[in-house]
Amino acid sequence: MAGVLGGFTAGVLTNPIDIVFNRMQVDEMYPNAARRNYKHFLDGLYKVGEEGALLRGAGANGLKLAAICSSMTSLYDLCKENSYYFFGPHWVNRLFGTVVAVGVGTAVSLPFDQIRTRLHTMRPLPNGQMPYTDTLDCLVKMLRYEANQKWSSNVQCLFAGGQAYFLRLFLICYLSQFALDYYHANDYVQEFWQPARFTW
Repeated sequence: MAGVLGGFTAGVLTNPIDIVFNRMQVDEMYPNAARRNYKHFLDGLYKVGEEGALLRGAGANGLKLAAICSSMTSLYDLCKENSYYFFGPHWVNRLFGTVVAVGVGTAVSLPFDQIRTRLHTMRPLPNGQMPYTDTLDCLVKMLRYEANQKWSSNVQCLFAGGQAYFLRLFLICYLSQFALDYYHANDYVQEFWQPARFTW
């Protein structure tokens, strides 16, 4: 529950940042007449706010982080502890636990990442309407038109770019653990911190 609530809250609150980030990444792919041409992040944030789209895709973004936070932590601990049983205090324990946890985290969160990216970067159709109205509408249309064997496709459309997504998430998780080790070893952070008034 903590992972779901914390991840969803973080996803909704950081959505304005993500929508500007995604738009700036794909802007060069559009023809000149369709580009947004944000000068910098603050300019993009201001223009997205004027558009009234700061929370567009916030539901999908929240579900993405909720899936990551609720699925990876306990699975990582489980894999690392069981690996320790076989290998003892070896570096492979951390690697094994991280690979498994990131693999599951990728599988459960990537479809939501696909949806939020589409909602963030979509442009109006020739009739002036947006391709998708919300998270559920985007998912239904992806499953109907892109994951349909009638059109020689399958649900793999929900996992496009999975290798890059996995690698990015793996590097974030794996390298941050060594950074945390450094801080703990140098007493920059106390693992069990408590206010001084409770220290005798």
